[in-house]
Amino acid sequence: MHRRGFTLLELLVVIVMLGVIMALAIPRLRSAFGGTSTRSARVTVTTLVAKARAAAVARGCRATIHFTSGSAGTVWVTVCRLNGAGVDTLGGIEPLAARFNVTVTATRDSVSFAPSGIGFDGLSTTLLMTGNGGRDSIVINPIGKVLR
Repeated sequence: MHRRGFTLLELLVVIVMLGVIMALAIPRLRSAFGGTSTRSARVTVTTLVAKARAAAVARGCRATIHFTSGSAGTVWVTVCRLNGAGVDTLGGIEPLAARFNVTVTATRDSVSFAPSGIGFDGLSTTLLMTGNGGRDSIVINPIGKVLR
């Protein structure tokens, strides 16, 4: 008579092997996902800088990208209104730190662009995004170009 199935010992060996494999794989997966979140935060900031420059050129007035640092870091773009005085916030305030689980550190609180799309004050600004899986940064040079 032949029995079908696995013995208890065979099942235990497979479970132990799966546990060892998971113990080795989980830390690597966490660091990979952490790196993805910091890269995504960098790409989001780069896109918002381009949006601010484009808005300055399109509307023919000063546009500013604002940063708040820390674990509640946010980024937003303001530009003059098309009709009347004051400023508009384009696209709302982006909760960068909460969305990507990063800590934002900025060397300045804002960068302004002239109607030509060039940086207003001629200073460089560095943004550092730090998350579980690593760090990523961008530099906005004096003419407003984003460097990695």
